Amino acid sequence: MPELAELRLTADYINKCSHGEGPGIHYTKIEKNPNHKGTHCITPESPKDYFSLSAESRGKELIVYIKEGDNITPLRMGMGMSGHFELTNTGQESKHAHLKFYRKDGTTLSFVDVRRFGKWKAGETWSTNRGPDPTTEANEFKYHILKNLDKKVFDQPIHLVLMNQKYFNGIGNYLRAEILYRLPEVDPFMQARIIIEKYPKLIELCTIIPRKAYALGGGQLKDWENPFKTDKEKFEKFIQCYGNSRMAWCKDKNGRRFWFDPKWYDTYLSKN
Repeated sequence: MPELAELRLTADYINKCSHGEGPGIHYTKIEKNPNHKGTHCITPESPKDYFSLSAESRGKELIVYIKEGDNITPLRMGMGMSGHFELTNTGQESKHAHLKFYRKDGTTLSFVDVRRFGKWKAGETWSTNRGPDPTTEANEFKYHILKNLDKKVFDQPIHLVLMNQKYFNGIGNYLRAEILYRLPEVDPFMQARIIIEKYPKLIELCTIIPRKAYALGGGQLKDWENPFKTDKEKFEKFIQCYGNSRMAWCKDKNGRRFWFDPKWYDTYLSKN
């Protein structure tokens, strides 16, 4: 968390804060919180003149484009477990603001990350080890999976493979639970290759469910809140499996809690 829908909403928020309804907002300085010691966080120097920002997401990654004149520097970001952006008056930034973009109008757009799992790297575009985005590159996403079905990774259970970002970029813990729950005939502990070949609807749901989550304002679960402050009641009604006390759960082989239909619990026990 955040996952695909939440990253897309974050990009929308950055673009709204940077463009609004007019020609664009001028930024003056970039500053990294010195208390954030992450060696993976490479921050560009502040441009010498006013600059502008824009953003786009792809799966679980976000790129913030820093534009000064004709020069554009990409800043690839991962949100970690709780990362989000927040616009405040300058001087009133959160104590957990680790990267700050100061605006000419006396406000600051900050990357806020309480748990410090977020990271960023200047000069980097999309990671080469991540697959296409299921929502914006649906055809490429489907083709990438089908042409690689012979790979050994698809020998694993489908509930594990859905978390593999090389093929299911942007699908995370709550999305895999909701996708599999909406396929009641699918044993989530069965080999991924068999499931994908027998139930092609699974690939479709990897596009449909994240798109629906995005339209409902994202998964306002635990540490993440929609930056537009939308009502989370509709999203909560949309979630049928993840975090539901009537569901079963187990720790997967990566240590993540996987929520699933209780009817598959005996299957889980027989395979573990």
